[in-house]
Amino acid sequence: MKEKWTHERVVKYVLTTMLFIFVLFLSAPSSYAGEVDILIKKLVEKGVLSPGEAQQILTETKEETRKQIAKGESDLLPKWVQNTKFKGDLRLRYQWQDREEKKARHRGRVRFRFGAETKVLNDLKVGFRLASGGTDPRSTNQTFQDSFSSKGINLDMAYAQWEPTGWFSLIGGKFKNPLWRPSDLIWDGDINPEGGAAHFNYKASKQLGLFANAGFFILDEVKSSGDDPLLWIIQPGFNWKINDKATLKAALSYYGFSNVEGHELDHSEDTNTRAASGGLKYDFDSIVLSAELGTKPGFINYAGIFGDYVNNTDPSDDDSAWLIGLKFGDKKVKKKGQWQAKYSYRRVERDSILDTFPDSDFFSGKTNVKGHEGAIECGLAKNVSLGLDYYHTEELHGNIEEDLLQFDWKVKF
Repeated sequence: MKEKWTHERVVKYVLTTMLFIFVLFLSAPSSYAGEVDILIKKLVEKGVLSPGEAQQILTETKEETRKQIAKGESDLLPKWVQNTKFKGDLRLRYQWQDREEKKARHRGRVRFRFGAETKVLNDLKVGFRLASGGTDPRSTNQTFQDSFSSKGINLDMAYAQWEPTGWFSLIGGKFKNPLWRPSDLIWDGDINPEGGAAHFNYKASKQLGLFANAGFFILDEVKSSGDDPLLWIIQPGFNWKINDKATLKAALSYYGFSNVEGHELDHSEDTNTRAASGGLKYDFDSIVLSAELGTKPGFINYAGIFGDYVNNTDPSDDDSAWLIGLKFGDKKVKKKGQWQAKYSYRRVERDSILDTFPDSDFFSGKTNVKGHEGAIECGLAKNVSLGLDYYHTEELHGNIEEDLLQFDWKVKF
């Protein structure tokens, strides 16, 4: 039996339909949200809607609006707002450092980073990130000091990325290092190169993926001449799924430098060999081999062995660096209960790599060093973790040793 359409039902239907149309075509949701609530409240007061019906309408409207915004299809917000993603992280650190011939240091440090990325077109996005720290490209830390002084914020990244297909992309500006690196032997993780880069990937089969990275980076600008120090890199590699439990990823890179020999680069640790003029004695064109073999043994989620080897082709000695490491637990720590332990040993000869690039925590980023690093990280909650990192390092040609301990609390958002 069909339900009779009473006058009250007709009024309720018309008003409810008008309400949905009103919500759908709002152009300023923050200012109209309160008006929607007021209108529904009035309809409840006049008996047109029951409290349950009113709550259901509000819930369904908000859910539909949320879905449209997530898909970038809502009329309530400008497209660029819907296509923008914000993210950041905070790290609080206690650091103890004890180097021979110096007094031990105890430091509290903070790192804060915040950025956004927005889709301008379907295949073009623009992003930026701000970070604490100074002008040192290898550190975004700020030390607690100077009677509670304010801490600086700098432009850490600013880039545009074009991805016309799924297998090719181009990026330009100041951006995250595009090279695949299983370790920080050559590159400190805080360094964001400046210039341009390209990425290619090709799935040859279900088991084999091929990739290639290429970069053109500007190291410095010399006003008095056109001899600017430059770096270009080509890195072909592969990712091989050996079986259901084992994978091998490897890459061979060529680093080509221009106008580096005879130049004095900023933020150098002054451990590379110098010429009589004070600039670098050698060029640093290098061959780099990188690899990581990973397994899923069953009793833990992941175990892997990784390493890097680099050889500078210019000098006849003190020209090589290498690192070998192990890690196990989870491949990444992102949520509660996940963990990872890691150990590595490295040897970095004096002129193997530029002393402006390596991990600044490993004997201040100098060359002519060797030593151990052990680390463990545990997830406390989603995007929240605690980490402990310990370094024991010493000079290759010299007698100075250093111990460094870092305790980190990381929060991502």
